[in-house]
Amino acid sequence: MRLGNKNYSQDELKDLQKQNTKVYNNFVRRNNNNNQFTSFYHSSEWKKLRKQVLLRDNYLCQECFKKGIVNDKNLIVHHKVELREDWSKRLDMNNLEVVCYACHNKIHKQKQT
Repeated sequence: MRLGNKNYSQDELKDLQKQNTKVYNNFVRRNNNNNQFTSFYHSSEWKKLRKQVLLRDNYLCQECFKKGIVNDKNLIVHHKVELREDWSKRLDMNNLEVVCYACHNKIHKQKQT
């Protein structure tokens, strides 16, 4: 597979993915500033609500669906208003939507600009 200017074998891609996961875990999941969020995402409250939102949105990325694309791959439940911005909306179903990783990344990239 080709990424950027370099061709990678499947094994090299797996190694890159492992490295990226390790970096992500160290900077996000194991970051002391994120303990509250990590605990929340492991709670039974969140897991139950997450399933309800997936069912409500028919296990489809809502951003892709708006464009007429049916996408049921690589889904996550996204907080429209982030936890850091308003903790009180963390369990508000109206603040949640199902999106795929690609759309989730686009949403957060747009918020950064």
